[in-house]
Amino acid sequence: MAKFINGANGTFSGKVGSVIGSSWRSIHYLRGLSKKRTKPFSEAQLAQQQRFGLIGEFLLPLKGLIEIGFANADASRATLFNLVMRENLLGAVTGEYPKFTIDFSNVVLSQGSLLPPRGVDIVADTPGQVVVSWNPGVNAFSGHADDIAYLLVYNEEQGLFATTEVAIERSEGQAEVLVDDDFTGQTGHGWLFFTSRDGRQISRTAYAGEVTFA
Repeated sequence: MAKFINGANGTFSGKVGSVIGSSWRSIHYLRGLSKKRTKPFSEAQLAQQQRFGLIGEFLLPLKGLIEIGFANADASRATLFNLVMRENLLGAVTGEYPKFTIDFSNVVLSQGSLLPPRGVDIVADTPGQVVVSWNPGVNAFSGHADDIAYLLVYNEEQGLFATTEVAIERSEGQAEVLVDDDFTGQTGHGWLFFTSRDGRQISRTAYAGEVTFA
């Protein structure tokens, strides 16, 4: 059943015959009912579906972090998550169908002009712990000692993420991330970006590297 939004002569939401009314960001649309597909998907279409599925599964648990890293992005024509999907489809998905993989060094979790992380390194010599370090220095044009560091550590085999339990400032130069005991011997990856204390300025994402968990 359709629902009129602005009276009898206004827009409506729902199904009327073969037409569906809907809206997004106060823009109202009419569209026809989708037709049942009978033609098989082409290899190119299957490849695109696989690429979307691969990067979408990876990014979905990170929606909260992405909202911070892309807070200044223009999301007027697409959802924020779709914007981040597009960025990572272009740079982080590699290989040929049907064996696509993620190039973790090209994963993008943030964008902006704040002084980015420099000299980033990742070490996992201690069981249950990963240490990410960076150059804490700033310059007269960008960056602040009290910028907030957002760190992410990923277990490739288990598909699990870990981060710091407290806020870390740029000036500290390193941070410890606690990981589960069963990570031992498995492959990890790390990323880092900064935001200003008020969240208005954001840096690009830096890849910390690949490690084997102790």
